[in-house]
Amino acid sequence: MSVRIRIQPATTRLASVNLAAVLVAVALPAAVLSVLLSVLLAAPVARAEPSPAARIAEWQRTGRIDEALALCRQENAAHPGDPDMLYNQACLENRAGHAAAAVECLRAALAAGFDDLAFAESDPDLQGAAKDGLRAAIAECRQQRRELGARRGAKLAIGRPATISLASPGGDDRGATLTLTWVATGLDLRLEADDTGARYLPADGAAPWAGKGGVLVALGDLSAKDARTSDAFVFGFGTEKGSGVGSFFVVETGRWQRVRELQPKFRGAGTSHLVMDASIPWEAIRPFHPLVDGALGIEVTLVSGDGKPGPGLMGRKLWEQPDTAQLAAARLEFDLASAPAGALQGRTPTTIVTGRSIALNLVATSGDAGDGTLTIDFRDGEGNSLLADGAKPETVALVPGLNAINRAVDFSKVRGGPCRIAASLKLPSGLQSEWSTWVLNLGPEWEASYRTAIAKVPAEEQPTAQYYLAAVVDAVHGHRPRRNPGAMTTTLGDLNLMLSRFKQTGSLVPAEGSTPFVYTGPGGSDRLCLLVVPAGRPADSRLAPIVLAGQTKDDAPRLASRILRFLERDGSEAAGDKTVAAPPPATVATAGSWPVYIVTAGEDPGRDGPPLAELRACLQWASRRFEADKVSLVAQREAVAPALAMTRDRDVRIERLLLIADETLAPWPNATAAELDRRIGPPPTGLDLTWVEFAQETTLGGQGRALREALGRQGWSMQDVRVRGGANYTQVADRTCLWQSRTGTTGTTGR
Repeated sequence: MSVRIRIQPATTRLASVNLAAVLVAVALPAAVLSVLLSVLLAAPVARAEPSPAARIAEWQRTGRIDEALALCRQENAAHPGDPDMLYNQACLENRAGHAAAAVECLRAALAAGFDDLAFAESDPDLQGAAKDGLRAAIAECRQQRRELGARRGAKLAIGRPATISLASPGGDDRGATLTLTWVATGLDLRLEADDTGARYLPADGAAPWAGKGGVLVALGDLSAKDARTSDAFVFGFGTEKGSGVGSFFVVETGRWQRVRELQPKFRGAGTSHLVMDASIPWEAIRPFHPLVDGALGIEVTLVSGDGKPGPGLMGRKLWEQPDTAQLAAARLEFDLASAPAGALQGRTPTTIVTGRSIALNLVATSGDAGDGTLTIDFRDGEGNSLLADGAKPETVALVPGLNAINRAVDFSKVRGGPCRIAASLKLPSGLQSEWSTWVLNLGPEWEASYRTAIAKVPAEEQPTAQYYLAAVVDAVHGHRPRRNPGAMTTTLGDLNLMLSRFKQTGSLVPAEGSTPFVYTGPGGSDRLCLLVVPAGRPADSRLAPIVLAGQTKDDAPRLASRILRFLERDGSEAAGDKTVAAPPPATVATAGSWPVYIVTAGEDPGRDGPPLAELRACLQWASRRFEADKVSLVAQREAVAPALAMTRDRDVRIERLLLIADETLAPWPNATAAELDRRIGPPPTGLDLTWVEFAQETTLGGQGRALREALGRQGWSMQDVRVRGGANYTQVADRTCLWQSRTGTTGTTGR
């Protein structure tokens, strides 16, 4: 199917970090649950009225070509210049037998900026009678872009500035210039443009990643065939509160990240002579580097305050699709002869090894002729060699200037998992140069071996291991060949940890600590929660489930982490409560049971059912999984209403209920007192209810106070706790632990 659907990026307020932090998080992040969830839980598209592009795609799939074509023509008439929608019309015109119209629409799409020429060439919807005309249009566009990319590019030598022109989309004389300087550490940029009227840097702030003014720059490798990158890195430069802001689009998380090293300097904002000075370190586009890539592609575009494109090199709307790997780019050629002596760079065709060896291409610059000493090693995260006998140095003959050193790197003696290929070269002058890159060594038949191992796991726990494996498989299939494999490495590492735990204990559930776990949602679909098991669990104790519902996706992992931290400190600094501290975990178990906290990962608009169905499914799973005839429940936000309903559910017996009341609690907006009484109803028999109210918040908004009064009118007996401060995840975690420890854990439970 050839219909193209564009997804707009979300506007996000960015916290600033340094480049090293971003690279560590992308390369080999620590097993932090928030990072893990961002990898495993790809946010689905919210259920809403289908967009025109979605309807066109569906109609095309079901053969309703005439209807799809009519809507496509209507959209292009109402919103001219959309390259994807013009491309959609070209495909539909061709399928409808309108050859001339198909060619005309394809030319219009190409002129508007559609740049996936390889996709267009192989698209089955652009075959048939119009094939020759369509191919001619593509070939002509490819040649034009090669010429344009060369014309708008530059040849760079170390330390020598080169200026290129950016073309104004309106054809007026208010274009811009970009001066590039290749320095040892990166690429320096100076952009000069006419910003009269604060078109590109509006006074209220310019966030180019949100289409609100500023400068976007893309850098990546470049194909000589059609002047397109195969893996582009996108950077945004703008202002916030009058200061320059630099940002980097992290493909692995699908989010923009503000980076201190990218912070630009602006002068002349709102005048006829705007100047931006910025620098992009080579480290930010690893593994690409001029020494091993020879030519890089660059795309630059200014964004106006109302989101319209300003002067640019190739006309790409980078803020609409910053995750696009392939885009038309101008050509930057580097004079490698100007590179200083003592440099060493390398490249591999991929960073995921599924065979026994991969190619390694090194480029070194030497000031003298003579013998050098090359050592290629495999190292772990601590820098230790993974080779039993250590790395073996070899002698290489070097000439003055550039030296290409090519090797086939053998992984047959290296254990599976992440490793760092490290190359060290001692030059004839005595200088020592080093280069390294991370790779993930999966080995042959890796997926089959994992499936075999997972088949031995208990049936009720297999979905969790399969969920992790599916995340890795999807990441491998979607991996950009030379990108660092860090995110999938983390996920694979956690899967390995689970399988190792199973071999030792017979279960994926840890004896203590926190782990993501899959449970069965409505309709049998997979849901991810976080299990938290306090330390000190006696060997013969059973696990009693305590479900925490109503958290956001961001708060859920923080909440789980805070529960562990609270219990490790024995609750002695709990939530500002100076009167009663929680006893240590080893004393809270009663009747041979031990608490396991089940933190749901937040409501999802793409889930199969409403909040009540979601909560019921989780509680039923918890009761079944831990063989518990009674379950404890903590509910906040949108989970409060279904929690009250579940107290009367016959399939799950809720023994204890903790309700969190804050400013956001509004289960039945605008309901009258009579309506609240009707919805709440009389209390169920034998329920232990605790009401925790963040009083300063409930005075500001929400239905907390009205709901509390309605519970009282209906005869609900409860322990009433008033708390100062805000209801953040720390407070919720601490209050949950205090509540659990004071009431203890009772009921018949399983393992």
